[in-house]
Amino acid sequence: MNIKKTLCIILAAMTVTCACASCGKKEDSDKGGDKAQTATETVDVTAVADKMKSDITFEDSLIEFDSDKINKILGVSADSYKTAKVYVSSTGATPEEIGCFEANSEEMATSIEAALTMRLNNQKGTFTDYKPEQAPKLDDAVLTVKGNYVYYCVSGDSAKAKEIIG
Repeated sequence: MNIKKTLCIILAAMTVTCACASCGKKEDSDKGGDKAQTATETVDVTAVADKMKSDITFEDSLIEFDSDKINKILGVSADSYKTAKVYVSSTGATPEEIGCFEANSEEMATSIEAALTMRLNNQKGTFTDYKPEQAPKLDDAVLTVKGNYVYYCVSGDSAKAKEIIG
């Protein structure tokens, strides 16, 4: 019986210690706004992409890309990320896109960022001539890297995209 009490006290102390440590880390990340996520912090990039799709108003309907189309159209190979969710304009009449990636490493995140930068530049060239009224969306696109995470959004509401990314 004495051993059970001691074990309960130790477990309770460990729980309190972990909870306090967790609170401290959360507070630090809140202050850091644009700081990269730590290696222990995980983000569900599919949920972030879905939230952007549902909470931002898009002119066009968006369709989801599979890994083959992500590679072919965006230039991001499947071996550079653990998880990804990409939505693009279903008609091609707008440059509206969402891409959220959990890269395999920070180096791969940089590689994904480079591919998305190239995609953004190509889209600017296309839409400046094709549909100049859509060009401001590309000029105000969101492309953010936080540690192993890469977020990309072309929409009419970059402020909302940034808010969702956090």
